[in-house]
Formats: sequence, structure tokens, C-alpha cells
Amino acid sequence: MPALELMECPSLFTISIIYDWADTFMRRAGAIMSLPEELVRPPDQRQIDISAPTATYRTIIACFDKIRETAKTGNFTGNRASIPGGPASMIRELRISGFRILKDFVWEPKEGLNILVGANSAGKSTVLDAIELVTRGSIRGQGARRSLSPDWFNKDIVDAFFQELGGPLEGINVPEIKIVAVFSEDRRLARITGANDPDKKFKDAPGIYITYSVSPNLLPQFLEECRSIKEAGGPFVLPTDYYDCSWHIFQGDPIVRRPNGVSCTRIDTMPEPRSRAVDAYTKSYVGEELDDDKKFEVASRFRQVYAQVDRDILAGITVNCSGRGDLGLQIDRSPRTDWTNSIVLHRDGLPLYALGSAEQTLTKCAVSLENADSESILLLEEPECHLSYSWLNDLVGVIADAASEDRQIFVTTHSPFVLNRLGLDSLSVMAEGNSPSRITNLSKDTVSYFKRLSGYDTLRIVLADKAVLVEGPTDELVFDWAFRKVRGKLPHEKGIDVIECGTSHKRLLEFASALGKGRVAALRDNDEEDPDYWAGLAKPHLSNVRAFFCGALEGGKTIEPQMIEANKDKLQTLASIVRKRGNSTDKLDEFMTNNKTEWALRLLEADRSESEVLDIPSYILNAINFIDPAPESAENE
Repeated sequence: MPALELMECPSLFTISIIYDWADTFMRRAGAIMSLPEELVRPPDQRQIDISAPTATYRTIIACFDKIRETAKTGNFTGNRASIPGGPASMIRELRISGFRILKDFVWEPKEGLNILVGANSAGKSTVLDAIELVTRGSIRGQGARRSLSPDWFNKDIVDAFFQELGGPLEGINVPEIKIVAVFSEDRRLARITGANDPDKKFKDAPGIYITYSVSPNLLPQFLEECRSIKEAGGPFVLPTDYYDCSWHIFQGDPIVRRPNGVSCTRIDTMPEPRSRAVDAYTKSYVGEELDDDKKFEVASRFRQVYAQVDRDILAGITVNCSGRGDLGLQIDRSPRTDWTNSIVLHRDGLPLYALGSAEQTLTKCAVSLENADSESILLLEEPECHLSYSWLNDLVGVIADAASEDRQIFVTTHSPFVLNRLGLDSLSVMAEGNSPSRITNLSKDTVSYFKRLSGYDTLRIVLADKAVLVEGPTDELVFDWAFRKVRGKLPHEKGIDVIECGTSHKRLLEFASALGKGRVAALRDNDEEDPDYWAGLAKPHLSNVRAFFCGALEGGKTIEPQMIEANKDKLQTLASIVRKRGNSTDKLDEFMTNNKTEWALRLLEADRSESEVLDIPSYILNAINFIDPAPESAENE
């Protein structure tokens, strides 16, 4: 404020300029510190007294003095996270078009933790790349403008474009990439708030978008070159040097650097010799721990060593340059060989890059999170790579500790352990570049249940087209045998995943219901309870595509007596297959109960001409016809 205080009697014109600037600054400062509106509102510009400009000016100065004093004493209601540099931005909608596999993608992630799951090549990594591009204006350390590659464009769109080149060029759809991030309402994001989003879907929202499109003045040359590529027979690769990269905020202005309030960091979990995050952390730590005198001393000693090596060793080496004069050797003294670039982290004398990949991954993740303490958006791609169970447990703990109400984390994973430990309620499922589906109605009790059973393979439910839930390995083997008998193939050959779940049918049916999965069949023993009792427990999660099957009471309490009951006229055949001891049927039930997996494996591996004369328990047959309906229902001969 000193510059303003020098003005003793400013003109009305000067007052108006000061007012405009003061109004913007004071309101933003007040929002940051949660100050009452009356404290940060300058006088109404219409009330400026022409006859007393100095008095009006002094009123504005008084408002600034109040803010300055409040900031100095720290006597304000806002929390530290609200101060510039603290977390602010949370993505509430992400729109991506034409970027790699993501042709027309829309996602509404939740605040806090988001776990993105899908099959390979579903587009999970592409989503993280898109978030990094739109929030940072760069990707993996390289500027967005320089990073563009022909492979970034959606293949279907590119192929369609080249096909259109055979006709009139007027109105042709030129491939473009567009990534739009819409943020949650936050007063700190006023600078990027507006109605100028590229899709014109928002009247007043904070947001950023980045586009790659052909410059209009270069469009004729671009189309001509693309037509030449088509006439040459391909390959159909777009000439990207005609493309412009445009980075804008919803207010309408272009930007060249990340705006205040938008912060994003990508945590590199892949083991490699060097890491930018670790190198930066090491340098900053050295800078904090060593005072200037120590830094000068280290630099001086390095120079002495360099000089000694040059003088005593390298000076005697001559390089012949074919008649252009001899050259000598000396140590490089350019900035890239500065002594700070030679400092690395170590453990027990071993540098980080020489440690195991698991320790590298965990250390790099921890260091990156330390550096990203004030970042509101974190990106982690498959953190489970190269980690054993115990190391993975530690890493998940680090990630969980980083999650907070002021931070949004995006994690991609193929690990059910990571998914279960971090919480199924944070899951979004992707398939073939389509927009993810989010779980919104999973009970807290079920989320907690799978956190405790973190080793359970819930991802099989997520990724399965069709699933059959069975209690244990015996049930799985018998179902495989029965399915092959009536369909001629094993379940997995028809895209059906048979999943052992113990007695957690109800939990997994709830999970499948929350996912909106089609065709899930659950089978279990009756355990001397009426089948309607077990079906009743799961009833809230059953539908025409999710069904429950249980053996009748009269057939026995487990699968062994059920199998015997179904084949009471063929016991000798059953006994010869599962016992391999003649045709004796003595204590067959006892043998099968005491050797569950063994008898079921013998049944599946037996010659099909022998085993398939046996009958299938009716509840298993009903499950087969439900999960894989045949044109004509299979009959149990």
C-alpha cells in the first residue's frame, strides 16, 4: 500500500481506477480468509463524492488496513487449507473426446478417492494422462504443445476422416482432441469461472479445457497433405505439425501456465534409475539442511578434486584428431555436472537405484507424496507393480494416509488388494473406452467387510461378463464338469467366471447389484436350512439377471449327498469314478465328504464317455440354464 499512501489528493478518475482494482483484490482476499463481506466491500462506486475524492480514497485505504491487520494477527475464520498454495481444486466432471481410445468420454468422479478399474486397454492410463494434460498443461514433464503425437488421435475418428477425403472437403470432420475439466464450486477458483466452456454446457462454472485442432489458415494445406496420404495408400497418420494446442479457462482467456487453485501431481511408482521427483526432493533437502557456508565448502572441494584429476590423470591423455590438432581430456564443469546433481538417496550405503524395485517404488511414492503435500489432485497408476504382499500393504497405507477431504486421488489398479483396502465405494469401472460407471449404493458394512478381507478377489466380479459364485473348490470343479456336460465347453470358454466366495454370496451379490452387472448366479449348500432362508437373505440384490440357487433339503446339506441323491440309480458308476476302487459304494458319502477336492477333480478329469452318464443335481442344472440360456433348455438325461 505505500504507493497509494503517497497520493494526498487523487482525482475522481484515479479513485475509479483504484476502486476497480480494490474491489477485485479485497473480495478475493476476504474469500481466502473468510472475512465478513462488509469488511472487504469498498464503498459503492455510485456513492463516490465528487467533491470529496480524498475522503473516499481514505475509506478504501482503511479497508485495506483492516485486511492487512487481520492477516498479520491471523485472526480469521478460514483454515490454512484455504490460503493460496493449499489444496483447492476438485474435478466434478471430466469430458474427453478424440483422445486415444476415449472417443466420447464423460465422467463425474467423486471428491476424495477414485479407484479406476477395467480390463487391459480399457483406457485407464489415458484418463490419467488427460487429467494431467488439462490441469498442468504438460504430460510426464513435457509441455502439452510439444508432446502431441499422431497416436493420440482416436483411431476410429482418424479412419473415418481419411474415408471422407474421397468426397467433397467442405464441412469435413477434421480429427480433434478436446479435454475439459469442470471443478467444484470454490471462491478461490473465481479466476477460471465463466460460461465459455467449449461445449457451452455450463452457464457459470470453474473449469479449464485444452484442445488440439488444425489452425484455420493451415486447413487447406492440411487437407491437401492428408489427401496425398490417402492416395498413396497410407498408412493413415495425421500430420500433427499443422495442429495448434490451445489451453483456456472458462472465463474465456487463454493461459500459458497453471492457474492458481489448480494443482495436480502424478506419482511415479515405476522403478527406474532416476526419478525427477526424487532428484528434486534430494536437491531441496540439501538446500534446506546446508547453509551457504557449507554449500560453498562442498563446491570448493569438488573443484579441488576436479582440478587434481585433470592435472594428475587426464592431462597425460591425448586424443588424435586426424590432422586437426590433438585434443585433451578434462572433467565437464557445465551446470549439468554441478555437485548437487551427484547427491542421491541411499540406505546402508546402497543408492536408491541399486535397491530392490519394491523399495524403490515405495520410497519414490512416499517422496512424491511429501512433495505434493499442497497438491489437491494426485494421480497414481498401478501402484502394485513389482510389490509383494507386505510391500503392497505398506504402499496402500501410504496412499490411504494421503487421502483427505481436501484432496482428490485417482488410482488405477489391477490389484483386488488395493481395491479392497482403499474401499469398494471409491470404485469406478471402465470398459473399452466407455465412460466409467460409479458405485453409489454399496453399504458401509460391505465396504468394511472387504477391507478386512483385503485378499479377496473382488476384481473378478468387476471384470467378468458373467459370473457364478460358488462356496469352494469342490463346487467349482463340479460346476465345471456339469457345464461341460450340457454345453460341450468349460465355463471360461464361454466367458463365464466361476468364483469361489465361501459363504459371502450376499456380499458379492450386493456388489454385483451396485455395479449393475448382468447374469450372476450364486450357488450354495443348504446346510440344513430351507433354501428359501438363504435366498431371502440375498433377496434385495436379486433380479432377473441375478439369481440364487440352493440344493433342496431332501437332497442333503452339502454337494456330496446332493450328487449321490441325483445319481442314486448310478452309484456304482459314481463310485468307480471318484473312488477308483472297484464298484464299491460302501460309505461313499463319507469318502466324498472327507476328500472333497479329490473326488471332484477325479470327476472332472475322468473320461467324458464315463463321467457324462452321471446326472447333475437339479439346482446346479438350473444355474447353468440361467447363466447360459440355451435355445432349447438342456435336459438332464
